[in-house]
Amino acid sequence: MRIGSWLLTITGCLAISVGLASIKYSQISAAMAMAESFPPGYSVVSTATAESVQWTPIRRLTGTVRAIHFVSIAAESVGRVTALPFAAGEQVPQGAVILQLFNEDVRAQRDALISDLELVKLQLSRVERLKKESLASQDQLDSLLARAQSQQARLAALEAQISRLTIHAPFDGQLGIYRQNVSDLMQAGEVLTTLIGIEDTRWIDFKVPQGVANVAEGDSVRLLDLDNNFIGEAVVIAVAEAYSSGIRAYDVRATIDASQLRHGELVQIEVRTGPRQVTIKVPNQALRWDIDGPHVFVLNAAEAGAFKPYRAALRRVELLDERAGNVFIRGDLADGETVASIGAFKLADGDLVARKDKASQG
Repeated sequence: MRIGSWLLTITGCLAISVGLASIKYSQISAAMAMAESFPPGYSVVSTATAESVQWTPIRRLTGTVRAIHFVSIAAESVGRVTALPFAAGEQVPQGAVILQLFNEDVRAQRDALISDLELVKLQLSRVERLKKESLASQDQLDSLLARAQSQQARLAALEAQISRLTIHAPFDGQLGIYRQNVSDLMQAGEVLTTLIGIEDTRWIDFKVPQGVANVAEGDSVRLLDLDNNFIGEAVVIAVAEAYSSGIRAYDVRATIDASQLRHGELVQIEVRTGPRQVTIKVPNQALRWDIDGPHVFVLNAAEAGAFKPYRAALRRVELLDERAGNVFIRGDLADGETVASIGAFKLADGDLVARKDKASQG
C-alpha cells in the first residue's frame, strides 16, 4: 500500500510539472514569435555626397592691423592747456594746431632776447666799421661776436621750448577720444589722444614660425576676423631676412585696402603651407571620431528583403582641414559616394539606415 501511494504521488507531481512546463513553453514561444514580428532597429539620417575638390593646405596665424599713419599725441613738457582747437573724433588737416600749452612767459623771454640780439647786431656793425678805421680793437669785436652767438643759441633753445608747447598735426588724420579740457594741467609725457591717417590702406603685421611656411613678397594671404568671417586678400610687401630671437619666427607685412579695420585690431591670416592637391569634401557633421580616429559612414544599398534600403559602412579617413562648415579628408572614400551627415553619430557599422529626405518612402 505504501509503495502504491508513493508511485501515485510521484506520477501526479510529474504530470503537473509537465503541464506547467508545456504552458511556459507555449508562452515563451508566443513571446519569441511576437518579438520576431517587430521590425529590426534602424536610424534615420540626412545624407550628403562626397565631392572631389582641389585643396590647398593652409595654416592660420594671428596678425595685427596697423594704420600707415598713426601717432600718439602727448605733451613733451609740463603745461596748462590753453587751446584744443578740434573736438575729439574730428578730422584735422596737416599742420593744424592740435594742442596748445601755456607759453606766454617763454614768448616774452624770446621777444626780449630778440630785441637784445638786434642791439648786439647793431653794436657789432658799428664796431666792424670802427675796426676798419682802426678805431676799435679786435677784443671788442670778438666779445660782440661771442655775445651774438650766445644769444642766437639761447633764442634757438627758446624756440625749441615753444615748439614743445605747441603740437601740430603731422598729417591729415582723425583724432581719437580725449578727456582733457582747456585750463587742465598736463604732465610731461601725458597722452592727449591719437591721430590716425584717413587713408583706406592698412598694414597687416604677423610672424611666421620657422618651418611653417615660406612667405615671399608678392604672395597673397587671406584675412579673416576672429569670428572667421572673410575680410579680403592682402598682398605681402615686406619679409624680414632674420628670425626673431627666442620664438624663431620671421616678421611679415602685408597690405590691404580695408578702412573698416581698426589700428591694433587682431585678425587671422591664412598662409599656404604646401601645394594644391585633390581631396574629398563632406559636411563636418559627417565626420565622426572613435578611439581609432576619424571615420565616416557610407550608405550602401541593403540586401534584398531588408527592412530599410541602406546599410551603413564605416570608412576610415584622415582629416586634412576644416573650413566653412566642411571638412577635407582623404582615405577609403570615393567621389560621388553617399555619406551620412546629420544624425551620423547614431550609426554603427552595418546598421540599417533610412535617409531623412526619403524616410517617407522607406
